[in-house]
Amino acid sequence: MMKVQIDGLLQKKMDRKDFLKHVGVGVAALTGITATVKTLNSLAGPVKQTSGYGSSAYGGSPQANDKKA
Repeated sequence: MMKVQIDGLLQKKMDRKDFLKHVGVGVAALTGITATVKTLNSLAGPVKQTSGYGSSAYGGSPQANDKKA
């Protein structure tokens, strides 16, 4: 369905002004979608990593580093 819409848009006769309007609407839509996703992710709160590379100064879990000392 989307392919048909894109093909129809590409076959449509338009001048520079119409083309720039279509591009502007597309950019605004993409920017809006990206902003919405970022907002929803920030509402979920920060993700706490409990283990894995980077969770302490030298990687690994903080508990494993405490046992070595």
